[in-house]
Amino acid sequence: MENLITLEMIEQNQNILVKTIFTKLQLNILKKKIQKKTLNNNERTYYYKYIKPKLRAMLSFSGITEVNINGKEHMIKERIPKAIKILSQLKKKHKNKKMLISGSFLFNKNYNDIDVFVFSKYSKEDYKKEKIHVNYLPESAINSLFFSSISKISISNFRYTPKSNFTIKLENVIQNYEILIDFILRKKQYTQELRKFFLETEFISKDVILNPKQLYQLKKKAKHKNIISLLSDTLINSLLYAFTRMKIKNNLKKYIDDYSELLKQYKHAKNIEVYIKTYKEVLEVAA
Repeated sequence: MENLITLEMIEQNQNILVKTIFTKLQLNILKKKIQKKTLNNNERTYYYKYIKPKLRAMLSFSGITEVNINGKEHMIKERIPKAIKILSQLKKKHKNKKMLISGSFLFNKNYNDIDVFVFSKYSKEDYKKEKIHVNYLPESAINSLFFSSISKISISNFRYTPKSNFTIKLENVIQNYEILIDFILRKKQYTQELRKFFLETEFISKDVILNPKQLYQLKKKAKHKNIISLLSDTLINSLLYAFTRMKIKNNLKKYIDDYSELLKQYKHAKNIEVYIKTYKEVLEVAA
């Protein structure tokens, strides 16, 4: 609850808060709580018995009953109340739905959209209203690697425990890499595939779940480099880290053999040439 209030907000409104809502003692305890300072037994009693109920009542006037903030240290402070207001406004249209805001709006000065994720039992079409982009996801998505990533820097109207263990299959990583290369060569949109690729390769190589800011920086880096070379290097490095565990040697040999045969029929297929070159390099470095 105290995550919704900053020290600056209290100091700017201290006079009116002391006069109308809190005692001076209570306000000082709230400041300590916000600063993550240790409260003594007496202060904890004051906080949970008198201060927190008042905070909850204040928020209820905005239609907010539950707000969960993750990765606050990465966020632009001014964006937090704006995100909470958006959740409150969308609550009228998406009654009793779990909603989460994530993306560059929370941490980057410049942004294109405000990404709102609505979790629903039923499949619905995404929509955009001005800057707000509403994305519908099934409730099962809460157990996905994607959710564990976006939730690292997010504001939601529900609490959750994101998963940290996932099984990523070699064929899925390879397939996504090949789709990416094909889309890039054909100049098709590949934003979602790129995000998935970076998420999966980082996880299989380091057991790390990237947060939205880290993904944003990787995608930004990809714009200023030879992206095909960057993706191939990323795949090579991640597979080398996971080489023994995933037992990929025989699998890659089969991919190389199959694509070599296919290349005889499609001699100028640039994407196939890239696949073969990348998979051969993995085997050569691992030898």
